[in-house]
Amino acid sequence: MTTVLERPIAFDSVLATVAAVDDVSPHLRRVTFVAPRIAEVVTAGPDQRIKILFSPPDGSELRLPTGDDWYAEWCATQVEQRFIMRTYTIRALRPEVAELDIEFVLHGVNGPASAWVSEAQPGETVGLILPFAVDTTSTKGLLQSGVDYVPPATSVHRVLVADETALPALAGILEQLPPAVRATVFVEVPDVRDIRPLPTPGEADITWIAQAGGPDDAPQSLLEALKSSSLPFDVDYAWVAGESAMIKQVRRHLVNAVGLPKSTISFQGYWKRGEPQV
Repeated sequence: MTTVLERPIAFDSVLATVAAVDDVSPHLRRVTFVAPRIAEVVTAGPDQRIKILFSPPDGSELRLPTGDDWYAEWCATQVEQRFIMRTYTIRALRPEVAELDIEFVLHGVNGPASAWVSEAQPGETVGLILPFAVDTTSTKGLLQSGVDYVPPATSVHRVLVADETALPALAGILEQLPPAVRATVFVEVPDVRDIRPLPTPGEADITWIAQAGGPDDAPQSLLEALKSSSLPFDVDYAWVAGESAMIKQVRRHLVNAVGLPKSTISFQGYWKRGEPQV
């Protein structure tokens, strides 16, 4: 009998301090966090998920979770006394200086994270749950380590679809695109002023959909843009992230109209229209 050993995956909580706040565009704000233990953080992929922790709704002090049973304890705590927890993507990690960046969408103050970032200032502190050990030896290990973008090694042409909430992850994906790989990319942003360069060592054909300020005859949604495009025959993998209804519609189109097998499509709902955003 052969025993398959899996690499240990370890996440832990850290109290991090805001070092800088910069507006990347009218609707995207980059916050740089510092903490000594960030020097030990590792990532499993360009869309690495982490948790941001804020003080409980009752205004009590944020207490960082500890131990293996912290999530069960959190679930058992009364809602008003639980620390608030939201999921974000590491936009950039600089372990040599113990810094990491997270980019937040600015969409008002209708959620705890958006309310916090709208007023965030250097010197403030938040909790972060970060990866200190990941497993990159298998698809299962990557997924359990907190990433969803796991293209096969043989992939040569990928379709990448993202709204503004997935733009930080998309930017990271394109930065790590191999030179021999081509990406057909569709990105939706709130305003034409949110369009920005997305450098890549690979080859990327990027279509931007702006909800405001774009041409009147431009596609009004990611699904419309995708339907109006002629995807090349050699597309072999798709990554779709953003609003829940959108990703389902796009996935359905990729399967039924484009002919991509379901197993080659990775899709993640970052938020749901009609419900309070983060």
